[in-house]
Amino acid sequence: MATVIQDVLGYFPGEAHALAASSSLSAAAGYHGDDRVSALPDTLLRNILSRLPAKDAARTASLSSRWRHLWRSTPLVLRDADVPRAAVARVLASHPGPFRAVTLARCRFAYHERMLAQWPRLLASKGVDDLVLVNNASDPSADTLPLPADVFRCASLQRLFLGFWTLPDTAGLRRGADVFPLLRELSLFATTITDGDDLDYMLACSPALHTLALIFNQTPDRVHLRSKSLRCVLLWLSMVEEGVVVVDAPLLERLILFDCPPAGSAEEEGQVKVKIFCAPKLRVLGYLDPRIHQLQIGDKVIKPNARPSPSTMVPGVKVLALKVNLGVSKEVKMMTSFLGCFPNVERLHIESVVADDGPAGQQHPSKVWKEVCRVDCLKSHVNKVLLHQFRGHQGELDFIKFIGRSALQLQALLVVLTPQDYASPDKVNELMRKLKDHSGVPWACKYGFLLVVGPKLPSVWKWNFRKASDLAEDDPFAS
Repeated sequence: MATVIQDVLGYFPGEAHALAASSSLSAAAGYHGDDRVSALPDTLLRNILSRLPAKDAARTASLSSRWRHLWRSTPLVLRDADVPRAAVARVLASHPGPFRAVTLARCRFAYHERMLAQWPRLLASKGVDDLVLVNNASDPSADTLPLPADVFRCASLQRLFLGFWTLPDTAGLRRGADVFPLLRELSLFATTITDGDDLDYMLACSPALHTLALIFNQTPDRVHLRSKSLRCVLLWLSMVEEGVVVVDAPLLERLILFDCPPAGSAEEEGQVKVKIFCAPKLRVLGYLDPRIHQLQIGDKVIKPNARPSPSTMVPGVKVLALKVNLGVSKEVKMMTSFLGCFPNVERLHIESVVADDGPAGQQHPSKVWKEVCRVDCLKSHVNKVLLHQFRGHQGELDFIKFIGRSALQLQALLVVLTPQDYASPDKVNELMRKLKDHSGVPWACKYGFLLVVGPKLPSVWKWNFRKASDLAEDDPFAS
């Protein structure tokens, strides 16, 4: 868990401002030249100080009265990892603010009730732009503390990362767009949200919110997305029993659902509902999983082999990712129905899923591929297909044949091996022989190129959070 937290925090921009602790303002030994640093203008010196670890920046106050003034007038960047724990309260109290970035991720607040009461109050009174507030509990499985209500008084916040808390009952809190008027990024990690109304409150109070990330959370039964500003929503390892409903999100560009487990039995149909009512700019969507997701467009629930209609289409989606067991007929039919809802998809990611009982327990639906409804996006728009977690099973080979004859605009078909298979040259050669002998698609043909590649990124944690949240990345699912 500690590694996961570190990877996620590594994304957070407030963490990137501090330089290595080895940085030093002292002159090199034996140097007797002019003090050219002190000759720099105050504006430039403040910029330098703001990029130093807090303990190094504070030390400059001992150089002269001018440096003391500079440190106190420089927006503070504080990480509790850079200073002794006992000094955090002193730094927060002595610096007049504003605080540019504050990371408090090492304290076990359950043992320090006084700090839990004081620190959020100080942050609110002196202004903070970027705040990381993690309750470093000794037992992450224990009940989490309620988030201090004073956090909701930090009106200057632009980015907020909360870890290991329980959102308080927001019914009695101040409401309105002036609660978080500048907040652009909100990330909740391992945070309990007991009521969907509390998440609704956070969205309603954040009129400039750009990115919402729910990571490893116990979320409410429902996640309703109503926001005129949201552009990116990420649900990662967060359990949502009822489902995700895009009620009204006119600027939403990407909706990422990664490893979101169903709350009940995986055998039940429609376990997690994904409903899209208003998302005219939605461009990136995935991973949809026919085993656990029930897709609804407007008032229509998408059924296996359903024929698309204008009312069941989301035309803006260009990048689509699906998780499918290609050896199960029902999932293949559901996959093609999903594809029919997104007529303008250009890049298609399929993650091949294998049943727990292995290939012997699968139903090879070779005939199904000939019976599925015509998929318009394959015929007219899809130019790149990536088949992830390829193991050489018959269902995967049938899918490659299907793509080869259906995707008329295809420029490249990438077969991405599992890390285990890619590490074995013998296994790679075996899979390439299978592709050559059984796929029916030549390595180079009029439909493009068939390429075998290996996974590039070892850490799915880093990939998902960083790439999914970066709108400059056209395709967050690419290896």
